[in-house]
Amino acid sequence: MALSLLLFLGGLAVLLVGAELVTRQIGPVARRLGVNELVITVLGVSVLSSLPELMVSAVAASRGQSDLSLGNIVGSNFVTLTFVTAVCALVRPIETTAQIKDRESSWMILSTALVLVLGHDGVLGRVDGIVLIVAYLPYIFSVIRGAIRESASVRPEPTPIGAFPAWARFGLMGLGLAAIIFGADWAVSGGQALGEAAGIPPLALGVVLFALGTSLPELSIALSATLKGKSEVSIGEVYASNTFTMMVVLGICALVRPLEVSESITSFALPFLVLAGVIIQGLITTGMKLKRWEAVALLALYGFFVYANFTDVLGWTRSLP
Repeated sequence: MALSLLLFLGGLAVLLVGAELVTRQIGPVARRLGVNELVITVLGVSVLSSLPELMVSAVAASRGQSDLSLGNIVGSNFVTLTFVTAVCALVRPIETTAQIKDRESSWMILSTALVLVLGHDGVLGRVDGIVLIVAYLPYIFSVIRGAIRESASVRPEPTPIGAFPAWARFGLMGLGLAAIIFGADWAVSGGQALGEAAGIPPLALGVVLFALGTSLPELSIALSATLKGKSEVSIGEVYASNTFTMMVVLGICALVRPLEVSESITSFALPFLVLAGVIIQGLITTGMKLKRWEAVALLALYGFFVYANFTDVLGWTRSLP
């Protein structure tokens, strides 16, 4: 028990250090390249912070555990979208931009809707996996095109004497992301052992801890950015990470092995994820800010999602891990 507690607390500490390393490098790297911080977040940070979901879901898919693979992706995306966003907004109301509202948020909703359509026949095959990955490319091209336009109009800042060069900044960012991934793994392992010792049912561990655990990188990065007053980075990281996870991570898993899609995924989990995205889109559109009382509403939405996966009262078959 003591070792598990040490592993859990140590993992959280490593997570915080890694998040601090990453967020400290985003601004200088963006200024050095002549682009805004959102571009660096979308192209690099959000992709690498999704590695825990990729590793867990791909391994589960290779073992034929479709519910675990899909459940981890859908569950972690819901955690990131509602819980992570709400925590950040409670710390400091999140101000957003028209670019995030029109591009990142729209693509996130579209990615979930596409999976819902493709999985409606009860299976996500290899062709579906290719479709998802290919559908992700226009999003990345739009981000790169915007970055090129920005870099053409904004002159990159020269590296001052004695300051870190760009390659060193990227190295520190990579080191921070590695710390986040390993820290998340240690925290989840320690938390799982503590939960089992306390007699918490496996389903409860799965829905609450497993999905939340693979979302710890996003939480640590978004929260660190929020504390620094960089709300564009925090909400952009959430949206971009969810889009990448739903399209590329799930696409890779389907390529590894076709995934069976249970009825509860298509009748509840995915539609509810789309609904959550639309609700947040609506909240942000009013005033271009996510307020604290709206964050409380998001936490209630997350609580309902967890509750629905613990009970059959609503008539849905539970399938999330």
